[in-house]
Amino acid sequence: MKTITFLLCAITWCTTVAQQDNYGITLGAHIPAQAEDIPQGAKQFLLNKLGKIITDNGISDDVNNPRFILVPNVTVLSKNITPTAPPKIAYALEVTLYIGDGIGGNLFQSQSIMAKGVGTNELKAYTSAIRSINTSHPKIKKLINDGKNEILAYYDQQCDAIGKKAAALEASGQTTKALITILNIPEASNCFNQQNRKIASLYKKAINEDCSRKLNAAKALWAGNQDLGTANTIGELLASIEPRASCFSEVKSFYQKLSDRVMELSDRGWEYQLMELEVDKSEIEAARAIGVAFGTNQAQNVTYNTRGWF
Repeated sequence: MKTITFLLCAITWCTTVAQQDNYGITLGAHIPAQAEDIPQGAKQFLLNKLGKIITDNGISDDVNNPRFILVPNVTVLSKNITPTAPPKIAYALEVTLYIGDGIGGNLFQSQSIMAKGVGTNELKAYTSAIRSINTSHPKIKKLINDGKNEILAYYDQQCDAIGKKAAALEASGQTTKALITILNIPEASNCFNQQNRKIASLYKKAINEDCSRKLNAAKALWAGNQDLGTANTIGELLASIEPRASCFSEVKSFYQKLSDRVMELSDRGWEYQLMELEVDKSEIEAARAIGVAFGTNQAQNVTYNTRGWF
């Protein structure tokens, strides 16, 4: 059974979504297969640098298969041996960065910068050059800013299609996916103003369905076996239920029943606690937290289309 881990998303929300200047825009770092000249040992280092470029320029670095991606291509301009003792390797690289729609295959913007590095071997010299990239370089800032505008334009142009997709998902019983479809629209776009009225109803429907599903599963588990191990499995399930759900009062009653039983079985308190309602969090914030957790749970490899980008 696929579940939405609300507790995890409440934590993740603070660091990945609630940035002050990104207005809900997300971008992912991706190294395509055609960037074949990048040394294998430097790829993760380069991905980390791309992630820092994204976040340092006011966008959320989305690692869960985002539609829009930041892609690098690196060209070695020169490789020299330094006249030092001991000798070192010096690289001069041209790093070209691309922003585009990785699903649709449309390139939005690109910019090239130079990077130099020195090291005791080729890999160290290469990573030194990557490390030297200034995430606040004017060309990089322009690239990200222009990319933001292209992403906003995409949502405004596709707004009607996005709304229809969400409606179709809800009609087919995929309420959470419908909610995420709307939540993926950046708040800075005109489309968000058109579609955000759907968030509250989808959010309530999603958490109510999730609560009923998890509570029924918990009761079935307890009916089958009432030992400590089963109680702990159920505790983890109940701890992920959103307090705003309509069946939460029943969840609390069932939780208390199991907590009392755990005390009888182990003579100690239960380690699992139900989520508490955060009264200062708006429904949109709570709904976005669902989106983060859902994306984490549904993460899978996506094949991006970057043909013709470089």
